[in-house]
Amino acid sequence: MKGPLFVFEITPRCNLTCNYCYNVWKTDGELSPMELPLNEIEKLAESIQAAHPVSVTLTGGEPLLRDDLREIVGIFRKRGILVGIATNGLLLDPCTAESLSEAGVEWFEVSVTSVTGEGYRDLTGTDGFDDVKRAMLAAASSGARLTVSHIITSRNFGETGRVVDLAYAFSADATALNRFVPGGRGLENRHLLPTLQQLDSALKSAGERSLMSHGMMVYTAIPVEHCLLDHSDYPGITFGACVCGSEKWAISPAGELRVCEQSPVVLGNLLKKSFKELSRSPYVEKFRNSNKSSSCTSCDSYNVCGGGCRYLKEIPVR
Repeated sequence: MKGPLFVFEITPRCNLTCNYCYNVWKTDGELSPMELPLNEIEKLAESIQAAHPVSVTLTGGEPLLRDDLREIVGIFRKRGILVGIATNGLLLDPCTAESLSEAGVEWFEVSVTSVTGEGYRDLTGTDGFDDVKRAMLAAASSGARLTVSHIITSRNFGETGRVVDLAYAFSADATALNRFVPGGRGLENRHLLPTLQQLDSALKSAGERSLMSHGMMVYTAIPVEHCLLDHSDYPGITFGACVCGSEKWAISPAGELRVCEQSPVVLGNLLKKSFKELSRSPYVEKFRNSNKSSSCTSCDSYNVCGGGCRYLKEIPVR
């Protein structure tokens, strides 16, 4: 069995004010977690290494706000751990991308919420679309792989196909499509949830563009249940099941392990307990079973969609 995939939120700080932000500390009443210094990240990396991980993706907040990001990359690389960076791109210029690639970053994941300056500002609160295009070009030219990440909401669902076009134009290796999942600040903006009709429209346009983007993979990073939308209607898109709490795990800026980025439930701190111990928590088994209803497991397509997003199954959207 292959090892876990970790998403390490190295900082709670961010230079955007996205109204769809899922970070758990963006929920009203929640305090931002502490940010570990390098010596503590060294200890955390030892704990992660003991879990024999496939990779670690450094994210946030916005990871490029840390001045010691190159050093953090080095901490994991010297232990033989593959490292990627998920960023909004506003600070990813050519020099920074090249420096991080030289330090050992294997891939960049750049978030593209819109293909227009107005649409980008509407969802993120910032005039940063030109910076995002610069970031995609810098990442693609750095020698590292580039994935464009796109969140589908009720406001931008009509742009999804054009995001795929943009990703292809900037030589991206893949485009990840994320259906909006309310969490953090997003809990207050449930109106951003796309309807099934809107999601269908977004996926159809993305699939059509994907068939023309030879060599670039387009896939759903947030599962879409086959019973809601027939996957065969979207040739060109790769669908998958939820792997959170089984293959993929989130680590907070303070080193706390969670089953996924959206879930606020803390299993414990990896600076104090091993991944092996924390991943055997009774809550983890409960979370893994949250999308295993009899109607799902008896479905012929269960092995493809896995019953959908476990977080949404566990905490229904009202």
